[in-house]
Amino acid sequence: MFVIKCDFCKKEVKGDTVIAGRGVFAALKVELCEECGEPILKFLQRNKIIDKNNKEIKKL
Repeated sequence: MFVIKCDFCKKEVKGDTVIAGRGVFAALKVELCEECGEPILKFLQRNKIIDKNNKEIKKL
C-alpha cells in the first residue's frame, strides 16, 4: 500500500496533495497536504498564475 505523507507536518494525506518544486529535478519536489500548501496556492492565485476554480496552471 502506498501512503503519502506531508513533507512539512508529516501527517498522512488522504485527499489531493499540493506538489511544489523548483526546476525539473525530482529531488527538489515536496508533497504537501492542502492545509500546508494553502499559502502557496493563495500566492499563485493572487499573482494570477493559476485559476481560482480548478487550480490548474495557466498556459503562458
